[in-house]
Amino acid sequence: MKTILITGASDGLGRALAEELAGTGVTVNSLHPATFMATAMTHASGVDVKEPVEKGVAATSRLVSDPELATVTGRFYNGETETPPPHSEALAPPYRRRLADLTDELLKLASV
Repeated sequence: MKTILITGASDGLGRALAEELAGTGVTVNSLHPATFMATAMTHASGVDVKEPVEKGVAATSRLVSDPELATVTGRFYNGETETPPPHSEALAPPYRRRLADLTDELLKLASV
């Protein structure tokens, strides 16, 4: 089973979830599929389109279906390119726990 956390900002959360699910057969990777694709959200925000939706679809499809990535977990991809790991402090468990707690608080405030 594959799980993809699609985000432009949360490599740490993806890595933390990958660690939590280690050994379960579920893989988790973070993906920033493309920048300012031609989507309804981009158009509604008034931001100029930078990349076609097809670029984001290709990156997402590759991460889901490429047999070479079937067991890859805890990684961050910008499009189809794996990015280097973040600064070691960003991977520290106390920092990641704090980030997860703050995210939970914000989601509760937003009633999500």
